[in-house]
Amino acid sequence: MTGASTARARVRAVLPTEPKLAEFLHGSAWGDVEWTFTPTNALEEGRPVRIRWAFTLPSGGRFTDPRFAPLLETSRRLIAAIRRRGMSTGLPQRATTVGGYFDYLRQLIRFMNEGGFVRFADLDASALREFQRTLERRTTSLGRSVAATTVQKYLDLLVYLHRYGDEIGDGLTVDPCPGLSTADVAGARKGQPRSWPYTPDPVAIALIRGASDYLSGCALDLLRAREIYSSSVAEAKRRARTSEVWRHAAASALQRVTLATPKGPHTLQSAAELAALIDVLYVACFIVIAYLVGPRASELLRLQVGCVRPVRDAVSAESTGLAAIEGAIFKREAAFHGRPHQWVAPPPAVHAISVLEALSAPHRARSGRTELWLRVRGGHHAGATEWDRDCLEPIRILTTCEMRLLLRRCATWFELPMHEGKPWRLSTHQGRKTFVRFAALRDRTSLFALAQHLGHRERAVTDHGYVGSDYRLNQEVDAAILEQSVSAWEEMLSAERLGGRAGAEILARRPRFRGSRMKEDLKRYARMLVDAGLTLGVCDWGFCVYRQQQSACLGSTTGPNPVRREPSTCAHCRNFSVAAKHRGYWLEQARRNEALLNEPALPTQTLKIARERLTEALAMVRSIDGPEGSRDADAR
Repeated sequence: MTGASTARARVRAVLPTEPKLAEFLHGSAWGDVEWTFTPTNALEEGRPVRIRWAFTLPSGGRFTDPRFAPLLETSRRLIAAIRRRGMSTGLPQRATTVGGYFDYLRQLIRFMNEGGFVRFADLDASALREFQRTLERRTTSLGRSVAATTVQKYLDLLVYLHRYGDEIGDGLTVDPCPGLSTADVAGARKGQPRSWPYTPDPVAIALIRGASDYLSGCALDLLRAREIYSSSVAEAKRRARTSEVWRHAAASALQRVTLATPKGPHTLQSAAELAALIDVLYVACFIVIAYLVGPRASELLRLQVGCVRPVRDAVSAESTGLAAIEGAIFKREAAFHGRPHQWVAPPPAVHAISVLEALSAPHRARSGRTELWLRVRGGHHAGATEWDRDCLEPIRILTTCEMRLLLRRCATWFELPMHEGKPWRLSTHQGRKTFVRFAALRDRTSLFALAQHLGHRERAVTDHGYVGSDYRLNQEVDAAILEQSVSAWEEMLSAERLGGRAGAEILARRPRFRGSRMKEDLKRYARMLVDAGLTLGVCDWGFCVYRQQQSACLGSTTGPNPVRREPSTCAHCRNFSVAAKHRGYWLEQARRNEALLNEPALPTQTLKIARERLTEALAMVRSIDGPEGSRDADAR
C-alpha cells in the first residue's frame, strides 16, 4: 500500500458517517434522494436549489442503487466539501454554484459507469484525457461545439477531486492539470473568449423606441382595462353565476375599451387578449430599464416599490433634477440581500418604474410584499385570471428564465427588423451589454463613472484598475472596437465605390481578392491591418483611416480628437471615406438643411451655415453614388 493510500485509509476511518449539514441543507437529511440547499441569497429564496441523486446510469439502474453505495457516499462528501469551501477563496460557495458542480459530477459518474470505473481513484491520466475528449465532442442544442469555458468547468471539478481526495476518502491520484491551469488545458485562452452578445444597433433602436411608445401610449389604458375586468368579474361572481357567464361579462365590459396603441386604436375582444397585452407591458418595462439604465436581470427583477429617489447635491442637499433607482447587486456578494446600489435613471426608466408600481399593486396588496415583479405561479399561462380579486394562486417574483421566455415571445409585437436575414434572438443580458457598449464607445473618458454606475466593485477589477478606469470594462470596449474595425476594413476592401477624400486612395491601393476563398482572404487581410496598428475610426457618418499629420480634427498620436470630431470636420479631412451604408445619413443631413433654408425667419448667419452643410452633404452623396448619381445630386 502506498503512502497516499495509507493516509486516505486513516482519513476514512475517522470520517463521520453523516457530516453536520444543518448549515447548508434545508429540510433534507444526508441519506435523502433529494437534497434541498438552504438559500444563500435572496434570489434563491423563492426557488431553493435542489439536486437529485437518483439519476439514471448508462448500464441501467439508478445511482442510488445499493451497488453504487460507496461511490454515492464519496460523491455526497465531495458536494458537501465544495459547498463548505471554495477552491480559490476558501469561502463557502453559493448554492447555485454547487448545483452546477453537481451537474458536472453527474456527467463524470456516467462516464465512469460506461468505462467500468467504480472509484474516482481508478481514473488515470489516459481516462481523464478521454473524458475531456468526450466533452469536447458534445454539441449544444444549436449544433455548435461546447465552449472551451464549459470544458474548463468540468476540469475544475476534477481539480476538486484531486485536492479534496483525502478529505472525502476517495479522489484522483493524478493531477488533471499538471503545471497548468484548467483554462490552459481546456483551451479557454486561445483567441478571443466568447462574450455575451449585444443587440445590433438597428434592432436595439427599434426595440427601445417600440417599448417606449408602448409605455407612453398603452400603459394607462391597459391599467384601466385591467380594473374594468376585475370589477366586472367580481360583480358577476357576486351574483353566483357560472364561469362561462363570468367570461362573457368580462369580454362585454372589455369590448367597450379602446386602446391608443402605437399601431392605432385597438378594441379589446377578450380577457385573453388583455392578458397578452399586459405581458407586453411587462416586457416593455423591462426593455426600457435594461437598455437605458443597464442593471443585470437579477438586479432589475428584485426592485421594490418606492425605489426611485431624487438625487440631491452632497453639499446643499438640494435636488439636482436627476433621479436614481435604488436596488441591490447580488453577483459575487456574500450578503444575503446583496450590496445596496444606485443607478442614475432617465425619465423613460422612471416612467417604467411607475407603471410597474401600478401593475404590481394588486399582488402587493394580497401578498403583503414590496417587490415590483410579482406574478402568480405560472405567469403568462395563468391568463387574465391572475387579476381576479379572489385569485388564490401563489405569488412570487419572475425568474430570469421566465423573463427571457416572455421577452422573446412578446418582442414580436414591436416588429423588429431582421438582422442578416434572420430574426434577432433576444436575451435578458443584452440590455446591459448594449447600454455599456453604446455609452463606452462614444465617450471612453468616462469609463470609471460608467463602471461605478454598473456596480463593478469586485477585488479582481479593483486590483487591475488604472488611470481611473475599470480594467474589464476597458477590455470589453477594446474588443468591441477591434471587431468594429475589422468589419469596417472588410467593407472598405470589398466596396465597389468609396467616397470622401480618402476613398479614392483606398480604392487605388487595396489588393484585389478573387477566387472561392475571397471572403476568408479578405477577412484575414482586414484583421492583419488592425493587428498592424492601423487606426480606423468608425462612426455613423463614415470611416476615418487615421493619420495624425493629415488629421483635420487635430487628433493625437493614438487617434482622432473626440471633441472636434464631427461630420463637417470629417467631410474636409484627408483621412475620411464613406461607403454606401452612409448614404442615408448624408441624405438626411441634406434634407434637414434644405428645410432650414426654407425658413425665412432664420438669421443670415444660420442660413449661411445651413447652405454650407447642404453643400457638404450633397458632395458626400455624389462621391458615394459616382457619376450616375451626380446628375441627381446636382439637380437637387
